[in-house]
Amino acid sequence: MPRLYKLWIALIYLVGLSSLAVLLWVLGSIIVNGLPVIMKYGLDIFTKNIPPPMFLFFGKPEVGLAPAIIGTLMVVGIAILISFPIGLTAGILIAEFRHSKVAKVAEELASTLVEVPTITAGISIYWLLVIPMHNPSALAGGVALSLIMIPYIAIYTAETYKRVPMAIKEGGLALGLKYSTVLFKVIRGLVLPGVVSGVLMALAKGAGEAAPLLFTAGWNDKVTLNPFDQVSTLSVLIYKFGFSSQELWRELSWAASFILVFVIILPLIIISKAMVRKHEI
Repeated sequence: MPRLYKLWIALIYLVGLSSLAVLLWVLGSIIVNGLPVIMKYGLDIFTKNIPPPMFLFFGKPEVGLAPAIIGTLMVVGIAILISFPIGLTAGILIAEFRHSKVAKVAEELASTLVEVPTITAGISIYWLLVIPMHNPSALAGGVALSLIMIPYIAIYTAETYKRVPMAIKEGGLALGLKYSTVLFKVIRGLVLPGVVSGVLMALAKGAGEAAPLLFTAGWNDKVTLNPFDQVSTLSVLIYKFGFSSQELWRELSWAASFILVFVIILPLIIISKAMVRKHEI
């Protein structure tokens, strides 16, 4: 038995190190291929438009990712405006009224949505919004991403509220405070880091999604701030340009990968994890 146990532990370490090696290889590939492209074009990457489909016939085109960067911020911004109040309410309901039928349904729904393929959110919003509006848009893309982000915010919020000692809540109630006051003011300092962490994780998840946006956000190689217009995003650009026969588009896909991973997603994840560890109850 001890020998079998040692073999099992060794296998776990091997799998863990293999996963870490793959992750480092992926991140290293993005750095090696993406950073030189950003250095090559400089600030134009952040300020110029995406080259049009027939850029070879337009002389020297603009080379940048500004429409995809701004489009990503727009779509994710719309998504968080929708998902935060719903996710926060659902999380508090799950934690504080856990014995009610509504809370149990909300918990099961949140757990299920996390496991559901994200492309289903895009297909659903395509039928519910894109077809009636007759046009993909940043708004439709944001609604699709909100369906993905809500369960993350709800689960993090629920776990954070569950960790608050009951004595603190009961102490606030004993002083004659309303239950809502206890939940949103008395224990605010204890739950805020966990809630913010959930929001950051949801943002990271939403920013990296491409499948739901293929059906809902559309494509635009020009900068637009109209939420009812089609927009390009970094994740969709990577999907479209990554296997292109044009070297310029492949370069832009690597640059977009670098910006998406090292400027948006990775910092959000690191900050989220740091907040959880620093403010653990």
